[in-house]
Amino acid sequence: MRVSVSKMILFYLLIILFSCGLESHVSKAEDTELNLWLVIKARDYYTCSSIFNLTVSAILRTNIQVVNVKPMQTNGTGEIQYLLGRFKKASLPKEIRLEELTFSDNLTLVRINSIFLEDLNYEAEALGNSVSYRKIGINLDINVFEEYAQTEINLWFLRGKIVAISDMDPITGKKTTLQVKPSIKVSTKPLIQIGKDNRTSFFESYYLMPLNYSVTISQPKSAYPPLKVKIDENTTFINWSHYAAEKYAGDLLLSLEQEIGWLKSFGLTLSFETKEYEALKSLFKRSLSLYSDREYEVAFSGLKTSLSRLESFKKWFSDIRSFALLTAISVSLFSYIFASLLSSIIFEEPGKEKYQLILKITLFFLLPLAFSIADPSSRIGYAIFVEGIANVPVLKMSTEIIIVGLLISSAAIYFFMTLISIKRTAITGLALSIGVRSLKRRVSRTVLTLITIIIIVSSSITFVNVSAARETKIKGSWIGTELSGILLDLEKEMVKLNEEDIKWIQRQEWCKNMTLIMKVIPENIYDPILGNCFLVRLSSLIGRSGEKIFVNIVCLDPDFMASHYNFSKYIRGAYEDFTSGKKVVILPSSLNIVIGDYVAINVSEQLQIPGATMPLDLGTKNLGSFKVVGTFDPIELSELKRLDGAQLFKDVDKTILIPMDAVDYDGLITAEIIVIPKDEYNPVDVARDLTYMFGFPVIANKEGLSTLVAWSMEISVEGFIPFLIPLTVAGLIMYLSMTSIYEERKRELSVLATLGLDPDNTSKVFLSETLILGLLGTLIGFFGSYLASALISSISSLLGNPLVAPLFREWSIFTVFIALFTGVVMAFLGGYIPIKKVRSLSLMGRAKVRELSGELIYIDAKTLSFDLPIRETVQNSEFLFNYIKDAFTQIRPRIIDQHTVKGELRADGSFEVLCSVIGLRREVLIPCRLKGERSGDIIRLSIDFPAEFKDYSGIRNVLRALESKLIEYPSWRDMQMKMKIVREAPKREKTMDEVLEEIRKIMEQIKDVSKKLKLLEAQRGKLSEEIFEEFRRKYSDFLREKIKDFRSAAIGLESYFNQIQGEIRKINVEIERVTVAYSLGEISEEEYIKTCSPLQNRLTALKSRLKEVEEILDFLKKPLGLEAF
Repeated sequence: MRVSVSKMILFYLLIILFSCGLESHVSKAEDTELNLWLVIKARDYYTCSSIFNLTVSAILRTNIQVVNVKPMQTNGTGEIQYLLGRFKKASLPKEIRLEELTFSDNLTLVRINSIFLEDLNYEAEALGNSVSYRKIGINLDINVFEEYAQTEINLWFLRGKIVAISDMDPITGKKTTLQVKPSIKVSTKPLIQIGKDNRTSFFESYYLMPLNYSVTISQPKSAYPPLKVKIDENTTFINWSHYAAEKYAGDLLLSLEQEIGWLKSFGLTLSFETKEYEALKSLFKRSLSLYSDREYEVAFSGLKTSLSRLESFKKWFSDIRSFALLTAISVSLFSYIFASLLSSIIFEEPGKEKYQLILKITLFFLLPLAFSIADPSSRIGYAIFVEGIANVPVLKMSTEIIIVGLLISSAAIYFFMTLISIKRTAITGLALSIGVRSLKRRVSRTVLTLITIIIIVSSSITFVNVSAARETKIKGSWIGTELSGILLDLEKEMVKLNEEDIKWIQRQEWCKNMTLIMKVIPENIYDPILGNCFLVRLSSLIGRSGEKIFVNIVCLDPDFMASHYNFSKYIRGAYEDFTSGKKVVILPSSLNIVIGDYVAINVSEQLQIPGATMPLDLGTKNLGSFKVVGTFDPIELSELKRLDGAQLFKDVDKTILIPMDAVDYDGLITAEIIVIPKDEYNPVDVARDLTYMFGFPVIANKEGLSTLVAWSMEISVEGFIPFLIPLTVAGLIMYLSMTSIYEERKRELSVLATLGLDPDNTSKVFLSETLILGLLGTLIGFFGSYLASALISSISSLLGNPLVAPLFREWSIFTVFIALFTGVVMAFLGGYIPIKKVRSLSLMGRAKVRELSGELIYIDAKTLSFDLPIRETVQNSEFLFNYIKDAFTQIRPRIIDQHTVKGELRADGSFEVLCSVIGLRREVLIPCRLKGERSGDIIRLSIDFPAEFKDYSGIRNVLRALESKLIEYPSWRDMQMKMKIVREAPKREKTMDEVLEEIRKIMEQIKDVSKKLKLLEAQRGKLSEEIFEEFRRKYSDFLREKIKDFRSAAIGLESYFNQIQGEIRKINVEIERVTVAYSLGEISEEEYIKTCSPLQNRLTALKSRLKEVEEILDFLKKPLGLEAF
């Protein structure tokens, strides 16, 4: 046992010794210092060959410090070794990150270690012969060996080439920042070849890109997809703007094409819309071609116009959808009414309500289904219902979609109509029953009337076509000139085209020649402060004599006028000196100014501001001194014609001609643009394109015929004029039918009227008969139109008769409304006069109008007063004032001019409201004044108006309206007031001195708060709206509370004022009596002084108190302005 214990102790000692030695060895290993080397290797990406003599510098970030690696060149093996420092093995950096990298030579970096630069977010820039990469952020691995540690940066390069990239954003038209990976932006832009000129484009940036490598171009946070381009030796320019515009326009056009296809799948023809879509595509194509030609500003102008047209086009399709939805709802409502009426006709007997309900529901769901088969707009509306409920787009029409949409819409409308019918009065159901029985009583007459409506409805759908179209149309034509071309008369149409729009026209493929005619003319301008203003420009000419002559300045192109108008033959003088850019002028010979003289041309400007009595003089602009190089005979020059045959120059005797580019003046406005198209293009087709693009009429002249082409959105009605006669006949037949019913039942209705039959109920009976006939005829006629159309077409084809009127077999989206108008509306109009006759049989049930005679009291010879039936306490006068404000706003605007209603509330509770009653034909305004006068503690109401309008009905209507409205005031006031019951201990009644002291304090508080409100209003422009409203509300509420306290405290003050006046009169009488007694010797001087002195002191105190109370009463009568309106 002892031996085993000793062995155990020895074993533990050996383990302890071994562990101590191991720890010592590990400690020595951790204390070993190692050199940390950075190895940079430069390689060609494709050949993997070493790149030597390449200067490289870098910035590394460790968890210990930031290391700047100084510029060093690669050796023959393409490597650089750089000592980062000597570290203990345990304290080696845990993390090394490459932040920046700079190298020389015309190279581009493709990959760092195993990471491609396309996967990094970095910043790069090329300056001179060096390239810098910043914010790289790549973590480097550290390899630890026995004697050293090492981290590597493997750089893979490709030879670079400078390439230009267009960077205009096609949506905003501004220069944008692009991400081009892997490439380096060149700060110094070189000259590049653009067209035939060497110039630098603002919307192009330059990048150093790797050869034979694909680069990715993208715009951060945009909808444009990235563009990938492989760079080769021939790549000098990448048109990203064209690519972005093409993608953006392509997506928009694709969505538009899908919308057209979607609507066509439901049965709409959309022939005009398809033509407009093709024109829109052509417009986008031309704008994209300008991006290809690197005409960025002009291309953006064209694209912006194209986008505005596209938005208008999209809104048109949105309107078609809305109209289709309205059509579907109208069809469902129509079907519900028809199903209700027809089921009531068939099953009107008691006990058959179950069958009536079944037939009603069946018809209600089947009729919209039948409509959806015949009318495409109904199908579109049901598809929109499905899209809205399921929140999933319907890609194409299907029977299932139509049925689901029909069920959803019909169920919703049935539920809605059922809720309405719950509140239907009993007399409505009775009127329908009587109407149905009346129709069934005269079957032959009902059938004949119904057949008439059916024929009219069927004919209207077959022969009348209502359609809405957006297209360019020829509005007129007349004799023009032999010069073929296009004329844009901007002055007449009052539009302006910017320089980019004009360049867009000039860059088009169909443009052979183009010129501008510019004039100094007035124009409308908009100022953010002044609003819409009119700028007047007056041109004048001053010659050697110093006489000021007012003229019209016309600026034109001499070469164009010479080549197309042979202009030189009309000019006397040196026309060859009349060239663009020279300060020369051609004058009328009637001005008697010698050729070779110099004249000064000035333009004075005046701004006409809306509301101003006098125009604002903006001064005179001196255009400079011009040499007279020729004159013309005004009579000869007036014979010159424009393309459209109109006179080329107006007021020729006052017109002076200057060449293009002779003056740099903003007031020279482009008045006309003349475009000569190439021979292979039709001027009318070109005019259609220009009209569609710019939205105003354009004149085209071809072979002596001028035509006005305009873009318009019109609702056209074809075949309606011939249809008016049968429509009128049908209306007369309906009138005769309903009149015969009236004559048959006239005696019966007269007896019922004597017994008190309400005329409204009688009218409902006749109206129900009219609507039943109209609805039945409309439904049968709508579907009968298909049969009539097929029948007439078959007969005309068999007979071969070319005189048969064309049939509109493809129904438009307005088909349902045509049927409803000709069937229901025409039937209602035909029965309107008989309905009015029925109503006139009974005088019962009409509300009597109260006569106003004795209530009108003359205040004086010119003023009448009417007392209103309301009295209110002073404490509640504010309630009454607010109620009257609401009462005036609820009176019809055609009776009272709401702009003239003004009022103010005084501190004592009295108030006054002024208004004007509109007289006959709105030619006279009658002034009225509503007064709330204080009588003790009560407010009495009365209204005054001129006595000459005593019998005018408008005044009496206002008085009745106010009277009836004020009767409801007590209940309204009780709803506004809150009652609070408070138990308090009995208090000592305040003396008058205490009351006056309290009133004085409240007056000071009111004056102080009023000053604060005025100060706050004066600082309104410096304060935010929220802060201003906060303090205004705070002080206004406080002021209202104090006014109420002031008004309550002042109750009884008038009686106190009268009491003081009575005491003063008594004291004056007593003083006078004593004075007379003293003067007659009845009393001695001592007695006189003894008696009068107390009286005089009392009188002085009472007068002081009277003055104080009078000031308070005067303050009560002042308007406070808070409640004015």
